[in-house]
Amino acid sequence: MPQEQRFFDALGAEAENVLAGAKALRALMDDFSRIAEGRKRIKEIEHRGDEIVHRLYDVLNQSFVTPIAKEDIAALASRLDDVLDYIHAAATRIAIYEIDRPTKPMVEFGDVILKAAEQLRDGMNAVKDRKKDAVLACTIEVNRLENLADDVLTVSLGELLKTGDPVRIIKLKEIYETLEIVTDRCEDVANILEDIVVKGR
Repeated sequence: MPQEQRFFDALGAEAENVLAGAKALRALMDDFSRIAEGRKRIKEIEHRGDEIVHRLYDVLNQSFVTPIAKEDIAALASRLDDVLDYIHAAATRIAIYEIDRPTKPMVEFGDVILKAAEQLRDGMNAVKDRKKDAVLACTIEVNRLENLADDVLTVSLGELLKTGDPVRIIKLKEIYETLEIVTDRCEDVANILEDIVVKGR
């Protein structure tokens, strides 16, 4: 059905765009000497995501019949957009706070975010193909990764407080918390995917 394919294509494109943002963030963690270029790249990806979401909303508002509930389509688009917004926010904070080199927690967060974005992409494809077990496997993994990010945040903040450098503590605390929020937003997407599967049974 062309109408059905159009919605899934748009959601799939946004999920791929989120993955591109996660890859760009992870690449940034390897080398802060190119922070300006990396931040610009992430901003371009975030802007492309906005365009995809706006087009999807336009189609949604003109459609009477959709392959899944309208509210689920809108929620998926919005939450995927949130993931990109926080990826961009993290890159911006790294830049404006002039962090000189990546810390171990930043790299760990980058790895977790990339893996979560890959699962969201796979989960979105599984929803389109009506592979319920595959969708649930992806959502379970995203939830696991979000819990892992919580652990990274807890440990990293504890270590950070031991440094005794108040300015560095303030800067890195905000960056770490923003990176952890990215995984929270990924979990939001996963929860919507899970709801779609449950309602479809």
